[in-house]
Amino acid sequence: MKRVTIRDVAALAGVSRSTVSRVMNGHPAISDETRQMVLAACEALHYVPDVMARALAGQGTHTIGIVVPDSSNPYFSALCTAAEACAAEYGYRVILTNTLHDPEDERDAVERMIAQRVDGMLISACSPASQEEHGALPGGIPCIYWGNNHGPHCSFVEADNTRGAYEAAQYLVCLGHRKICFLGGRQGSRTLALRLEGYRRSMTQNGLSPWEIVCQEQTGGLKDWCGAQASAMFQAGIVPDAFLAYSDTIAVRIIEAAETAGLSAPKDFSIIGFDNILFSRLPQIGLTSVSQKKFEAGRTAVTRLLEKINGGQGETSDLLKPELIVRSTCRKRKAKER
Repeated sequence: MKRVTIRDVAALAGVSRSTVSRVMNGHPAISDETRQMVLAACEALHYVPDVMARALAGQGTHTIGIVVPDSSNPYFSALCTAAEACAAEYGYRVILTNTLHDPEDERDAVERMIAQRVDGMLISACSPASQEEHGALPGGIPCIYWGNNHGPHCSFVEADNTRGAYEAAQYLVCLGHRKICFLGGRQGSRTLALRLEGYRRSMTQNGLSPWEIVCQEQTGGLKDWCGAQASAMFQAGIVPDAFLAYSDTIAVRIIEAAETAGLSAPKDFSIIGFDNILFSRLPQIGLTSVSQKKFEAGRTAVTRLLEKINGGQGETSDLLKPELIVRSTCRKRKAKER
């Protein structure tokens, strides 16, 4: 079978070879109409650029590397989906790697991305310590960090986790809850530290005592660990007024443990999650959750990365405002229950 070339694409699209090249390289002077014609011709002919040849010629590979802890986590899968869709609009493809919360695997993943000559990287680090381990590896390759686990001199896109946790805790206090348990997260995570900061601020302002249950492990198994903690509490007859869960997936584990113990939300306790992942809105769950604007975060990260790839200088910081999405897992406590 004859290999499809850039000449074939140009002929089908009715443009010059240089125009096809500019489209492939995301040149800003190309109109949307021309870009769509060229991309349609590429799709019709199943044209695949020789990325390694382009890299060796100093033209880049039009490839973005994405490194995340676990793409099976609905939060990260949404981030990656948004990023890939945005990258595709500019003619970029993505290479995705999971680290499974292992700092050594994270470093290896960054090294593999460099070896594959990606034009830039989006990285969600396991912890500030793991980011520091590989921070110098990319050299001149542009990087944007997702989330809070990064050093002070990095470009990043993250949600305001402190504000999100504070507003969630304040909402629970306004509903009349006093014994509010924060459950989940790994020690060493800056994301956890920021959420705890917001939670503690609310507790202190309202004259309440913090109640925190946090995992000491640095690798996988967090959801199972949190589910076991909730089960042990319920079996011992310990039921908080409310939970502020580190994530929606952990909130669901708490709800499952409660059902096993004959309890339910919001009848026996209120609960708020974090991330506002897709299944949170299902009628069977109806989880109140803090939205981190993950689709906006995915697109913003790609936009910032492409700006750097195309010569943008300096560090960038995008702090997205979270939003409390109120559903059906919280209720107002009556005065006699307090």
